[in-house]
Amino acid sequence: MKTKSYALGLAFALSLPWLAYAEDPAPGPANTTIDLKYWVEFAKQGNPAAQYGLGYRYANGQGVEQDDAQAADWYRKSAEQGNAQAQYALAYMYASGRGVDTDPKQANDWYLRAAQSGNADAQYAIGYSYANGRGMDVDNEDAVTWYQKSAAQGQAQAQYALGYMYANGLGVQQDKTMALGWYRKAADQGRSDAQYAIGYMYDNGQGTEEDQEQAVVWYKKAGDQGSAQGLYAVGYAYANGRGVGQSDVEAYSWYMKAAAKGRADAQYAVGYSLANGMGVARDYRQALQWYRKAADQGRPDAQYAIGYLYANGQGVKVDDGSAVRWYRKAAEQGDAQGEYALAYMYAGGRGVAMDYAKAVEWYGKAAGQGHADAQYALGYMYENGQGTTADKATAASWYHKAADQNNSQGEYALAYLYYQGVGVAKDYGQAADLFRKAADQGDARAEYGLGYLYYNGYGVPKDSTIAADWFNKAAAKGLPEAQQGLGYMEANGDGPIKDLGPLGQGAAGKKSAGDTTGWVIFHLLMALVP
Repeated sequence: MKTKSYALGLAFALSLPWLAYAEDPAPGPANTTIDLKYWVEFAKQGNPAAQYGLGYRYANGQGVEQDDAQAADWYRKSAEQGNAQAQYALAYMYASGRGVDTDPKQANDWYLRAAQSGNADAQYAIGYSYANGRGMDVDNEDAVTWYQKSAAQGQAQAQYALGYMYANGLGVQQDKTMALGWYRKAADQGRSDAQYAIGYMYDNGQGTEEDQEQAVVWYKKAGDQGSAQGLYAVGYAYANGRGVGQSDVEAYSWYMKAAAKGRADAQYAVGYSLANGMGVARDYRQALQWYRKAADQGRPDAQYAIGYLYANGQGVKVDDGSAVRWYRKAAEQGDAQGEYALAYMYAGGRGVAMDYAKAVEWYGKAAGQGHADAQYALGYMYENGQGTTADKATAASWYHKAADQNNSQGEYALAYLYYQGVGVAKDYGQAADLFRKAADQGDARAEYGLGYLYYNGYGVPKDSTIAADWFNKAAAKGLPEAQQGLGYMEANGDGPIKDLGPLGQGAAGKKSAGDTTGWVIFHLLMALVP
């Protein structure tokens, strides 16, 4: 597959995450320079600061055996006296289920008390609860209010979150420039998610002029801090020459860094690189291992890719049963390639009992998502009554959808229907236009068909020279009908060429939707892997 197609296939992965790293910040440290015995003495006397400090020591095992239950107990004593740090810390314990049962409502009650006392971490935390419906109904306006209070105190998570709200118009009027400003404040404090977000905005010209070089700078800042998303984005930039010189070697290197951190799209990209020898020596076995890592995280494209390797014996022995199992995993997640491939297996009886009705079902799912090869295949099933009642008009409709996506199989099939006047009104002009589109993509049958129309003057001016040119192109690809046509021209000189097939349908026209020759290639072998 061409690199451009790969870029399109991965583009969806370069997106802004929903509040990445938006976990509640852990409670800030207590003063640990004071001897433990004084913490205990003052805490027992009811000093709220000492009670908070002792709770912190128990929570972190500083000078005492780590004990979350003791920590929560001391935090509660301090919190009930109005200590905002303790209120936040107790809320954190409820939110994370440390020393107490997890209780989002109790967590929010204590977050709110601490937030109202001005604690910046608590203000962020209660804002996050409002934004995400954590223990309460979603209320983006209240979320923004609390994020603003926290961000104004320099809390970096709140600054990032506020940038996200402005970027997406959540609880506030959308303003990409404001979003970029808040992301910068968080990025200046070292937040890798904010650095990635700035890169994304430069990459897409949001809140600033598009500047892919700057995007890569910010992606690298995030990556240098270990952000798998940043590392992946740099790899993507190198793979597609966005802001840097195109380099498959560099792309592979950055993808590997992100993949090693467990990022599924990077694992898929590493597998793709290995399967196609992009930036690294082709190695199907290694590709399979990386695809498996991504597939185990639920990525349907990786599941499809594993199925493809099994179906074609790349890195493993051919195993149609395993191919079907992996294709089905992808298909059941709604992946169009998986749906198409599963239909192909049903149509050909590979790894599963031949079942044209099932093939039609899965081709239909993929075709409904705009998969051009599936649209063509579904048209073929309707044209030939395989797994469904024969319906030439419906066949023409699906061929048309495929042809509209420049699918040469669909263009040829629709052209042939126009030539015959089956399922559509006979129209040699339309047939000629469609044959030409498919012929320009190297389809031998279309080359023959276009030559046939030129020789006979059907829908185009009669021209034996042009006809011979197209016959020669098809004949060079080994199409028997074209070779016979040239022989007929040589033997008979002028005069119409007899109907030889007709129009190159020939043996290919007898194939079913699951055969491995003729029309049914579907570009599957050309696609290699997604």
